[in-house]
Amino acid sequence: MLDRLRQNAESWGIKIAFAIIIIVFVFYFGMGSFTEKKEPVLAYVGGEAISAHEFQKAYEDAVTALRRQNPGASAEELNTPQFKQAILAQLVNTKLMLTAAKKMGVTVSPAELRAVISSIPAFQGANGAFDAGIYKNALAQNHTTPARFEEELRSNQIIQKLQGYTAVAAMVGEPEAKGLFQWARETVRLDTVSFPVKTYAEQVKPTDAQLSAYYEQHKDLFKEPARVRLEYLPISVADLSAAQKISDDDVKKQYEASADAYKHPAQVHARHILLLVPPSATQEVADKTLAQIKDIQAQLKKGASFETLAKKYSQDPSSAAKGGELPWFAQGAMVKPFEDAALALKPGQISQPVRTQYGWHLIKVEAVRPAGKVPFEEAAPEIKKRLAEERAGEKINEILDQSMDQIAAGVKLAKIAQGLGLETKKSDMLDMQALQRNFGLKKEAAETLFALADGAGAKTPLSMEPARGYLLAEKIQGTPEAVLPLDKVKDKVVALVKSEEGRKLALEKAKAALAELQNPETQAKALAQYKAEFKTSAPLDRQSAIAQLGGNPQLMQDVFAAADKNWLKQPYELPETVVLARLNERIPAPEDVWEKEKRGWLGQGAAAFRQEVFDALLKNLRATTKVEIVRQDLLN
Repeated sequence: MLDRLRQNAESWGIKIAFAIIIIVFVFYFGMGSFTEKKEPVLAYVGGEAISAHEFQKAYEDAVTALRRQNPGASAEELNTPQFKQAILAQLVNTKLMLTAAKKMGVTVSPAELRAVISSIPAFQGANGAFDAGIYKNALAQNHTTPARFEEELRSNQIIQKLQGYTAVAAMVGEPEAKGLFQWARETVRLDTVSFPVKTYAEQVKPTDAQLSAYYEQHKDLFKEPARVRLEYLPISVADLSAAQKISDDDVKKQYEASADAYKHPAQVHARHILLLVPPSATQEVADKTLAQIKDIQAQLKKGASFETLAKKYSQDPSSAAKGGELPWFAQGAMVKPFEDAALALKPGQISQPVRTQYGWHLIKVEAVRPAGKVPFEEAAPEIKKRLAEERAGEKINEILDQSMDQIAAGVKLAKIAQGLGLETKKSDMLDMQALQRNFGLKKEAAETLFALADGAGAKTPLSMEPARGYLLAEKIQGTPEAVLPLDKVKDKVVALVKSEEGRKLALEKAKAALAELQNPETQAKALAQYKAEFKTSAPLDRQSAIAQLGGNPQLMQDVFAAADKNWLKQPYELPETVVLARLNERIPAPEDVWEKEKRGWLGQGAAAFRQEVFDALLKNLRATTKVEIVRQDLLN
């Protein structure tokens, strides 16, 4: 495992890109698939179809999520065959995993699914308990149904279980974990001689011919994108709910009509510290983990903060960062050993170590809430908000129908809005990316607005994603894409030519200097000559080396791999300079830190190993399952 980690340590960009895509699949559109019989099929996975609609939804949701991470990402960058292939690969993996889980008998019971849904804060009322009304309303606002959401969530939970079951043997011993610690915590000092691009760029005097040639070869850099300015009217629950007038009588009636929804059973608010133990672990492993959690228990008895120790030691990914805090829960929501222990405690008490199917727990009860009913005063704000949203949701279709009739009759948008008691808004001049980003529009919808004549309006409402409602819009004015003439961008062209030529000069100078530094007869003279640009770095680990060296992973890799203190064999280009480098000092990982951090590195090593085991399962499933792409054109 460590050899593989070392070999791939520099591929951070690839890892991050695919990690984002994986996160998108887990958290943004789930793991389910809903293929209609008559839908075009993109691919088959062992006989299971991936529909074109399923792929398109996955692609659009991935784009939306990635734009949250990187708002500057352009539509062109995300509309590539490589990106689409990555989306399809994840859909294929999902099919493979669900099929494997079915064969292995991995399921999620209704009770387990109910417990997961009940624990989601977005579905909880003022009393902290699951509220069916809030649940249905939240799903409706996100254009989905309970049946569909629960099927997606069930698939998600099945895959998580499969990951857990296939990784039960992925245990990492102390020697291997220490090897990972030593590799990651090793630091180096390096000597560098810099040749700043700016210094050499100042020496460049570009001719008119050079500027003209550069401009002609790089016209894409000097394009003014097409832009539009809109008058628009957003039609959404968020925009309309504030205008709904909900009386106190309406709220009171709803409270009384839904009396059962505001009753709650006895509930417990607790924190826990979990040390994972796979169900198939040997007694020796279970006993060793028990000894570790008893060490934590001893720290608590000495007055240590439960919350602080949970953040430090707990291996529950959903609660550790919150100090082990769990949502309010009632009887039946947790696995029985955990529940029995928690319900037996009084506020402030901490349990003895408790063994469940997940591992060893320490539980602290923060508060208990007896069975009862949420008072009207406490429930009223949430009821009023929900009633306003429900009425707004009902009103949307009415408004859209009324608006469409008027749009078809040629009525201007401002007059339509006035009749609805609403006001239109006007945008700035927006390019395609800004238009999509500001209004949550799909590319096709944005293109519809760009294609309108000045003064014309869209003939249909445009959907704003995710779950933002609809947009009625008229194009006030537009400007086409155009390449700016050379005289308007001359300063920019001059700067670019000087930078490009300056970098070439810096690289040539660095190569000449390297030859002098590698020659014993000229080395001393060269060091004296470049004394002003000579620096010795502070100790750098692999991550800080990438950050401080301007993101050149090859330089970092070569420095850490250096066998001696000779100057490395090539110059390295950084964003603002070209450097020569050599290893000054290699500093081993500090031995005194190992004992303090050992538990954490054991956990990290196990996590990396678990991922390797699961990757091996996927690789095997792919090798033994026929994957047939029948609509390659959809991926181009």
